[in-house]
Amino acid sequence: MRNLKSRKLENSLFLFFVYAFLFLSIGILSFFFLFLAKESLPLFENVSLPSFLFSSKWNPMAFTGTASFGIFHFLMGSISVSFLALLFSTILSLGCSIFFAFYFWEKGRRILYPLLDLLSGIPSVVYGFIGLTVGKPLFLKMGVSTGSCVLLAAVLLSILIFPFMVDSITDSMVKLKAKYFLEARALGLSPAYIILRLILPSSLRSIFLAFLLGSGRALGETMAVMMVVGNANLFPKLLSKGETIASLIALEMGSAEYHSLHYHALYASGLVLLLLVALIHLLVKMGERPRTSKFTSRAVSPDPIPSESPSMYSSENREEVEPPSIATGKRATAPLSLSAILLFLYSFLSFLLIFSALLFFFLYIFYKGYKVISPSFLLEAPKGMVLGEEGGIFPAITGSLAFSLTALVLSGLPSLFTAIFMVFYAKEGRVKESLHFFIHLLSGVPSIVLGLFSYSLFVYQFKLGRSVLSGAIALAIMIFPFMEIRMEKIFEEVPKSYLQSSESLGCSKGYTIRRLVLPYTLPELLSTMLLAFCFALGATPPILFTGGVAFAKSPTSLLSPAMALPLHLYLLLVQGGSSLSRAYGTALVMLFLLLIGNEIASHLTAYSHRKWQK
Repeated sequence: MRNLKSRKLENSLFLFFVYAFLFLSIGILSFFFLFLAKESLPLFENVSLPSFLFSSKWNPMAFTGTASFGIFHFLMGSISVSFLALLFSTILSLGCSIFFAFYFWEKGRRILYPLLDLLSGIPSVVYGFIGLTVGKPLFLKMGVSTGSCVLLAAVLLSILIFPFMVDSITDSMVKLKAKYFLEARALGLSPAYIILRLILPSSLRSIFLAFLLGSGRALGETMAVMMVVGNANLFPKLLSKGETIASLIALEMGSAEYHSLHYHALYASGLVLLLLVALIHLLVKMGERPRTSKFTSRAVSPDPIPSESPSMYSSENREEVEPPSIATGKRATAPLSLSAILLFLYSFLSFLLIFSALLFFFLYIFYKGYKVISPSFLLEAPKGMVLGEEGGIFPAITGSLAFSLTALVLSGLPSLFTAIFMVFYAKEGRVKESLHFFIHLLSGVPSIVLGLFSYSLFVYQFKLGRSVLSGAIALAIMIFPFMEIRMEKIFEEVPKSYLQSSESLGCSKGYTIRRLVLPYTLPELLSTMLLAFCFALGATPPILFTGGVAFAKSPTSLLSPAMALPLHLYLLLVQGGSSLSRAYGTALVMLFLLLIGNEIASHLTAYSHRKWQK
């Protein structure tokens, strides 16, 4: 009887925590969006919406005359850089995905996939660092007057979003290959024909969704773009300077007087960026709805090849469609067509370019930075008249760990219990769809907007000042959707037979989750938290004006300011000169920490999969 009562109490407490953290998460998300809107609206009492959106005059500190707030050039800069980056990234990602899915052996794909994850985990400030030290001199040699331009920013941004797009498109193509490829080959169709006429048309929806989600990531990028785009209020041209909304907020946040028109204009700019991301997520939501097509409608049909496609069997394709002798097991040995050769070259060169960029990133930073690495560099504080000219980066390492660990503590349980609710308790319907939409929308919110929110609310209104806590709160909001979305996926992959068996034995849902689901998914959950920790470790915009400072001792409390590795790297780059060599060393330390984190996370995930298979 006691066991029954204690079990009921445990179930009640567990359910209480699920709903408590769920409502806490919803409350924080709602408050964030409402606060952003509230701080934006005062601007429109003095500036009309058309003038704000379509005027190119931005002069917030006019000493004579009236201040002007027009973001047209910044808006066009954000759209131009993002569109060009997505164009480059989609072309190369599509080719790389074809190579991975159809030409590369499966074991090799499993080896290289973690490298793509590592590429996606490289902090954007490191990309900006490469852009400044490699890309800018290259563009200067090409005749660009300052080296900084829209094209360089777009190329850098395209490399940054490669991993996400390759992962999304490859996953779709591998599934389609498993459905269609063997049957199509049995009919004598060549691999190139299958890819071009069957797989690619069926993958268009996935490519479109990857493009949309990549655009949300590109629009919000701050540091990498800000460091190479030139930051000039000009209409964006390919080989001239420009500026994005995210760069504008990052550069002027610290100089805007609290509750001034300038302050409200920055909030309104962030709101415009957020509305663009929301529009993209609405399009993604619409694109995810089931639709009927001659390919997708056959996904549940026993015949994997669309029967209403007569061109597959027409005489003009006879050389590619010659049926093999199934009885003897012989394959058609038609010579490779030009389309097959071009397809292979396109996919191979795309793959080669992407992984050459990855290899170059690591080798370049290692070559430039390994000479600086020493015990004193890792264990001493910066010294000298110029920041970083002497001494080391120990306070920056401890500061980064403090920011990231505090953010993980603040966001870990809300993410976990929200994911449990969404998978095991939420009923299908509009409420669940709305929650999914807002969580995914939060994942696309530019990190600089999160920094602006924390700067206003915690640094000013709550009087916390620049502190580890203020910066960690912004980071916690940033990594919340990162963890929640991945935890949902982990829980959804739990075999349904296990849950059904537990239910048939009379176990309650709460008991099953606590005693079966959580123990067996623990390694993957820890892996997700570790990746979120690495994500927070490399983020610069959320701590730029909330907790990060140029120089401080190792933090001794949550209310003290702290140095951070990505911010320290950015400041060393801005100084240049004798500090540049130590910037390479700082970048190398950051990459090494991320490499360790990603490696541990991948081993935890692999261990979890082996555990489930047993």
